[in-house]
Amino acid sequence: MTTNTTTVYKNKLKRTIKTGMHALQLDDATYRDMLANVSLRVSGSAKRSIKNMTLAELNAVIDEMRGKGFEARRGKYSGQKDNSVRNKDEQKLGGQSPMLGKIQALWITMHQQGFVKDGSDNALNAFARKLFNKQRKQDDKPLIINLRGADDRELWRLIETLKSWQQREEAKLRHQNLKDKK
Repeated sequence: MTTNTTTVYKNKLKRTIKTGMHALQLDDATYRDMLANVSLRVSGSAKRSIKNMTLAELNAVIDEMRGKGFEARRGKYSGQKDNSVRNKDEQKLGGQSPMLGKIQALWITMHQQGFVKDGSDNALNAFARKLFNKQRKQDDKPLIINLRGADDRELWRLIETLKSWQQREEAKLRHQNLKDKK
């Protein structure tokens, strides 16, 4: 996991712990004693705050809270359908495919660089449909709705297409910067 991803995940765990503290109606002293006991058991050092806990310690705290009756629930929007590439792939394979992860990372990076207007999964799926469905129609294959319907050859082709597009746009930027310096 990257540092940013780890930080986001840690923050999610910390929010869950705070929610659990309130759900279990733990007073501050009891809560901090529990944190110290769990962190001592996991890493050998008693930490009375979640601020500097590791992922393992945070997960152990949540497990401890579950043992006391806390049930972590999803947010109020969890019932909404999520058609993202990431979530469909996780449901299908039990984890994210490296190729889908690479495609999504390229797409998001290109969005951050300003090469792609919409960095959403829906926009990525629309791009993939545009790229693959014409050929699939000619080959009498089922049309794809999102990337989980693409085969490995098509995913590899999409990765190479995105990389080439990104390189062209970066070259244009470099050329423009050189022009501006003159």
